[in-house]
Amino acid sequence: MKSGERKRRRGGLWLLLFILLIIVAAGLVGYLTGKEKGPDERKIPVVKKIPDEVKPVPRVRSEIPIKEEADLTEDMGETKPPDQESYCTQIENGVLNFFRYLNNKNYIQRLEAGKDTYDHFQSLIRKLSFQPPIPAGESMDPRIMTKNIFHFFRALDKSDLRLIKEIMRNEADTLDMNLHVFYKWFMLGDQCQDPEGLRPSLDVLYQYAGFFLNAIGGRAYLFRRPLEVRLLVTYYCLLIVHEADKRRKNRYGIDIFPEIDPLAREISIYPDFHFQDEYILQLTSLKNYYINKR
Repeated sequence: MKSGERKRRRGGLWLLLFILLIIVAAGLVGYLTGKEKGPDERKIPVVKKIPDEVKPVPRVRSEIPIKEEADLTEDMGETKPPDQESYCTQIENGVLNFFRYLNNKNYIQRLEAGKDTYDHFQSLIRKLSFQPPIPAGESMDPRIMTKNIFHFFRALDKSDLRLIKEIMRNEADTLDMNLHVFYKWFMLGDQCQDPEGLRPSLDVLYQYAGFFLNAIGGRAYLFRRPLEVRLLVTYYCLLIVHEADKRRKNRYGIDIFPEIDPLAREISIYPDFHFQDEYILQLTSLKNYYINKR
C-alpha cells in the first residue's frame, strides 16, 4: 500500500472518531479525576457469553421492573439533578470542561498556537451542519453515493483533520466516556437554552445517523473502521434514529429493528466498554418498542 493511501485511511479514521463526538458522547473524566490510565491499569478482558439474540423483556413481575420503553436520552447509570436548570448547567459545564482540559495539553498548545479548541469545535459543527449527507437513495441516484463518499473531505479542511487526529490519538482511551458526555449534550434539544445556536437540530443528527446506518457509502465507510469505533457509532446512531422515529421525524423511513440483535451480540463480547451493560439494556428496550409497535 502506498504511503499516501495509508495517510488518507488514517485521516479518515480520526475524522470518523471526531464525528462520533458531534453526533451523538472523557478526557473529561480524566480531567475531573486528575488521573490517567497507565499500562498496568488497563482492564483485563472478561469475555461474556454471546446471547443468541436480545430477548424481549417478559411482561411479568420482577424485583427490578424494567420500563417497556426506556428514556434513551437520560443518563445511563446516573441520576439527573432534581431540576432541569441544574441538569442543563451540568451538561454544558461538562462539555466546556472537556475543552478547557484540551487547551492545557501540550500537544494542543503546539498545534493550535494559543487558539481555543472550543472555538474550533464550534466551527466544525457549523461546517458539518451546513450540508449533511443524504441517508437514502444511493441505489437510485449514483450522484448521491458519490457525494456521500467524499462528504467529509469536502466539508472539512486540513487544519480540522489535523486537530481531529491529534485529539483522538491522545484521548483514545476514554472514547467510550467521551461519547456518553457528548451524546447527552447534543440531545438536549429544547430542554436547555442554546444562545449561540451551536447544537445541531435533531434532523441534522438524524441525517448523519442514517448515513452510517442506511447509506451504502456510510456503511462501507464504517465497516472499514476498528471494531470498537463501529460498535459505538452504530449504537448512538440507533438511538438518534429511534428518537426521530418517536417524534415522527424519520422521514427516510429508516428501519433500525434488524440492526438491534447483531449489535447487542457484538457488544456483549467486547468487555472494554465502561457502559457495556447499559448498552445491552437500552438495546433490549429498543427491541421491545419495535416488537410492540409491529
